[in-house]
This record gives sequence, structure tokens and C-alpha cells, in this order.
Amino acid sequence: EVKAAAAALVAAFLAAPAAWAEEADAGARAFQKCISCHSLDRAETELSGPTLAGIVGRRAAAVAGFGYSPAMRRAGAEGLVWTADALHRYLADPLGLMPDTTMSFAGVRDAGERRALIEYLRRFE
Repeated sequence: EVKAAAAALVAAFLAAPAAWAEEADAGARAFQKCISCHSLDRAETELSGPTLAGIVGRRAAAVAGFGYSPAMRRAGAEGLVWTADALHRYLADPLGLMPDTTMSFAGVRDAGERRALIEYLRRFE
């Protein structure tokens, strides 16, 4: 019984890195939907969307020098912070949550894909 529990624990420990790598890969794949407008490089300023480096925990409309829509600037002024929960809601339906935004992206419908994307974005803080 002890041997079986130890074997299960070792198997779970050995499987964890593979699961983490799979989730990171899923997040990187999900980010491909964003890459035409957003970068994960803080120095990138030539795209139509702001950098997403450091997005988790950042106030909305906070990248200096980026021309945010009035709706996004208003959301930031009202205190919207891009927590994981706020990003999860926004990415599900950006135009539904913020109809006046200039981001024309339809959203990431799959909740698991959104979670993987947000976890991936956390790596670029």
C-alpha cells in the first residue's frame, strides 16, 4: 500500500513538467491569435495594439504613448486593472464587455484556451 502510494506520487511528480509544458504550448498557440496586433516586447511600438508584456496586474490604458480608444481610457480611469479574472471576462467577448473599444477581435470563446493564454501572458511581466 505504501509502495503504491509512493509510486503514484512519483508518477504525478514526473508527469507535472509535461503538463506544464503542454499548458505553456497551449498559451503560446493561443497568443498566435493576438500577434498580428500585439507584442510581448515592451519596446515594440509599431503594432496597432499595445504591448502585452506586463499586462497581468496592469491598469487598463497604461502603456505610455499608446493611442487607446476613449472607451479603454475611460475604463482605466475608472480603475480597471487587468487581473486574470478581468482578462478572462474581456477575452471571452471584448466587444460585448466594452462595445466602444477599437479592438475588433471577436474573442477567445474556449475557457481553457483563455486560461492558457493568460498563464502564458504572466510569463512576460
